[in-house]
Amino acid sequence: MLKVGYLSIASPITVTTSASGEGMSTLAGQVLLEGFNLDEMSVSELEGACNGGGHPRVLGFSARGREMGPLLEAASYARENRYLMELDLTGRSDLNISRLSLIVKAIKEKGAALSLRVRADLIDTPGAKALQEAGLDLLNLDVEGLDGISPRMVRKLSDGKSSPIMVTGRFGDFGAAKRLLSMGASLVCLKNPDPEFADWLTGAMSQYERLIGWYNAPKHICSGGDLRGLAFCCPPVKSCPVLGALKKAGMTPEEFVHKKQDLARGTPLQFGDGTCFGSLVWCCKISKPCFMRDAVLQSMNLSESDYMNLKRQLADELLK
Repeated sequence: MLKVGYLSIASPITVTTSASGEGMSTLAGQVLLEGFNLDEMSVSELEGACNGGGHPRVLGFSARGREMGPLLEAASYARENRYLMELDLTGRSDLNISRLSLIVKAIKEKGAALSLRVRADLIDTPGAKALQEAGLDLLNLDVEGLDGISPRMVRKLSDGKSSPIMVTGRFGDFGAAKRLLSMGASLVCLKNPDPEFADWLTGAMSQYERLIGWYNAPKHICSGGDLRGLAFCCPPVKSCPVLGALKKAGMTPEEFVHKKQDLARGTPLQFGDGTCFGSLVWCCKISKPCFMRDAVLQSMNLSESDYMNLKRQLADELLK
């Protein structure tokens, strides 16, 4: 379950749909009603669309507008009804981060959980960091037409410690969604999908999470993963990609070794006689076959999902 402001989202699969809500997924973790232009309609009309259908899966709305008054009124409505408010900027060809930061702060002062939807190729690491510091709860990257480079974009912003990332596009299979999650995205949003596919993907992702324990577990650093993959790295005893990752993370190899050992102390990751480096804290992702690691897990009666949850906690602490 992911926390976004006051929202608890049960599945990483989000869908967008028109205000009518026709053909809506019944299982997705979150539904965003979209298509609201507050320059052309009143906030009362937005409220009517959100309230009138009685959509049980709706947790938010996506709107655009140039005037602050209606945006702040919509923010108050979102807060009162525990909705996610998304400000849709995909129609913009450039972003004024300084002005956007002021808008984010003003909306957050109204108490709304806020997402900002932008074209993925228009936001850079300093911009994402500035918006995170302004209080942004969720950065929604629209990758329509950018599928080939979108995983690298997600990894770059994730490593830069942006707000939690959602990626919006027209994804047609489990692998595409999993690839983005493994690069640091927290949510994947399907644009007006077939409801049966959205329900299937939601179920497949839930099953994957039950099996592996960390639904958006990163790739190993040596396979191009984001900085969370440091949780799976060996001690840096030879020249390998971990050295570049540590430089990006602002840690020396010595600090990395000591920090991992300290964080493992008092947890099951501290143990692991018979593994390559004598401790599970240095062991790899559960999807990579390793009879030594698996023998230790079995002897400790530690499930694969519990092991991966410990690695997730380790990654969080390492990157604080």
